[in-house]
Amino acid sequence: MKINTTRFGEVEVEESKIISFPLGIPGFPQLKRYFLFDYKDEIKWLHATDDPDIAFVVTDPFNFFPDYSIEIADDVKEFLGIEDITNVVILIMLTINDSGLNANLKAPIIINASNFRGTQVILDTDNYSFRVPLTALAMANTGN
Repeated sequence: MKINTTRFGEVEVEESKIISFPLGIPGFPQLKRYFLFDYKDEIKWLHATDDPDIAFVVTDPFNFFPDYSIEIADDVKEFLGIEDITNVVILIMLTINDSGLNANLKAPIIINASNFRGTQVILDTDNYSFRVPLTALAMANTGN
């Protein structure tokens, strides 16, 4: 299917690669379908299929924070239909502000790669923050 995007123009996305977010993403509950668009290196865009302006910069947290660890709650596993934890993709959103590039480790996106169903959760822990600077040390963990 062809999807119009503000940033990348018209892109072709396989219907089978569309990720369903039944609850939407916080702040965007009306947008339920997204796709991942490779950007560069470990960075991707999670782009809404139904709004050409809505896209989030995301990455695999383990590329930058190898000690990152979350426990997926049983109700989330049930909601996403997770039967095999090896089929789970964890992503975190990145934001840019005056202080630089920041990672949201407190609210990861969890995707069941076997059925392309996802949700964003807020972790019930004080171990992580919504805004963690992506420092030179974290960048070094990627080999960049």
